[in-house]
Amino acid sequence: MSRNKQLLSQQKQLPETQKNDFFKVFSQSPIGTSSWNWVLTSHCSEKNQFFLPLCTTSGLTTDYEPLFLLKFSTGKSWNLENSVKVAAKAGVFITKVGSISVAPLYVLFQLSGNDYIYQVWINHYGGNILPSPLDKLEKMPYLTLLLIEDKSQPERLIKVNNQIDWSSLKAKIESVGSWNLDAFNAVKSLGYSAQELWDRTTEKQVRETTIAKLNDRFRNGDKSLGEYRMSRQVLGLPRKKQKELFKEIQDFSNFTPENDPNGQHEMGQVIMNGVEYIWKIDYLDTSMIMLSDAPEDINKTTRVLLVIRADEC
Repeated sequence: MSRNKQLLSQQKQLPETQKNDFFKVFSQSPIGTSSWNWVLTSHCSEKNQFFLPLCTTSGLTTDYEPLFLLKFSTGKSWNLENSVKVAAKAGVFITKVGSISVAPLYVLFQLSGNDYIYQVWINHYGGNILPSPLDKLEKMPYLTLLLIEDKSQPERLIKVNNQIDWSSLKAKIESVGSWNLDAFNAVKSLGYSAQELWDRTTEKQVRETTIAKLNDRFRNGDKSLGEYRMSRQVLGLPRKKQKELFKEIQDFSNFTPENDPNGQHEMGQVIMNGVEYIWKIDYLDTSMIMLSDAPEDINKTTRVLLVIRADEC
């Protein structure tokens, strides 16, 4: 018997749900919403605070915790193809609420044959409340999705391989100090849609894009970002030829994964009158002595554009 049929058979044997049943409450939420079944339980001592998986009925969620709950319209969950393809993404949304830094984590699911992107926010609290739900998620070989229609019990269960890099996400979260539940709720209230979060690039991509834009701006003549330097051969060119050469450098746009692996637009080659020239942008600190460790920050970086003939290398 398939796992889904087992689940349905098991549901028929379950007692009637109570008014405060979590699944019943969730079944009344709008289609396209999502949640998960972990809650924070507080005891007398802070040392005894822990995250507890919320199970509404015995036997239903055993071996499948934690669970992600996705809301479907009536009949829709079984209209999906038998082999539903699930894409999952997770990220850390680092921001400030007043003077408090907050780093909640979001998990997103997109199912083939369905129009919604499901969004779940996880509050790690950034403090010493243990065990963290992320510790549990990091160890799980798969993630479990419960598809719920307008009913008080799950309609369909789907397991997907857990390919999210939870350890990397935890490291980002733990780099931020502790915050409270009010701060976490304030971030959620900002109202970022699941689509906006799905399209959100990684911090690394944002950094590289910023560097590339600054390099393009600098190369196109904004000398407030740094200074230009030329080799002896380039300095020996007539003034008119120097201008032509820099026009070629400004117009250069043939960036490829081969000549621009970091995507930062920091180096290129141009040919003028049959002669090959190489240009390269270096990043120095504002003292012009040390290399800059933050080329994306114009307040910490002075750019230097060096132009040489290829035969001078």
